[in-house]
Amino acid sequence: MKGMAILVVLVLLMGIAAVACGCGEDGIVPLTPEDGVMPLTPEELIEGVLASADAQETCRFEMNVNGNLKGTVGGEYGEVGVSVAYVGVLDVVDQEMQADITMTMDVSAAGQSQQMSIPMWMYFLGDMGYIGTQEPGQPVEWIKGDVSQELWESQEFQSQQIELLRGAEVEILGTQSVRGIPCYAAEITPDMEMLLEMVNSMLGSTAGLGLTTDSISNFKCTGWYAQDTYFPMRVYQEYDITIEEGSDRLTGHYTANMVFYNYNEPVSIQLPAAAQGADYVGSLDWYLQ
Repeated sequence: MKGMAILVVLVLLMGIAAVACGCGEDGIVPLTPEDGVMPLTPEELIEGVLASADAQETCRFEMNVNGNLKGTVGGEYGEVGVSVAYVGVLDVVDQEMQADITMTMDVSAAGQSQQMSIPMWMYFLGDMGYIGTQEPGQPVEWIKGDVSQELWESQEFQSQQIELLRGAEVEILGTQSVRGIPCYAAEITPDMEMLLEMVNSMLGSTAGLGLTTDSISNFKCTGWYAQDTYFPMRVYQEYDITIEEGSDRLTGHYTANMVFYNYNEPVSIQLPAAAQGADYVGSLDWYLQ
């Protein structure tokens, strides 16, 4: 099996989890009518969330993605299990971001198995980005490169959650607190064409995936939005994916849980000294898309 190819596909598919939302959870309290009228309609929720984007300046986020991908690449069978943990901060006004990422993988191919943990540090400072990776027992290696507007938008996760509400069907499930913030919980059914357009734009042509509406199935989606500001506070997603190209076929199942908090609190993103002398590689779009 061409192990690197399947690994690249797997890593890129993490991006889908970052722009999707998912299934609900216990503890949601249903809304009850007040004088025979529901306190919030789906249309009012959508309008409030879309309008909230202009009021968001900074936030912190955490995300955990778990998934598996199995099938054939180059005619050879392989399986990859993955767990990815993100912890980061966004400054939307200055277009700055910091993210600490740990990816743990269990790869099985050609009769062999390998487990690996890959730490990564990512900084976007305006139009320049810095990425650090570390192999076991080795120092962190840094590269730097140009950040296009498209690349920035592909990493601005909370804005993606908002955009997915355009043209979506929404069912308000009730209320529930996220990190102590009272929220409306809603099941979201986004326009699949819009979702795929966003995903394919983010993935670019690196993997040549060519995802279609038939690629994603069993898609479930729930979002939690603050009752006072309509800011997205949490998304949880789950879906299956199928990729077919010639005789190759890959299937996978993914879940992701993302939480946003500390909106509009002061942040300070400081580039590590070791990254200052990073090798310049041109545009980072090829690296992250």
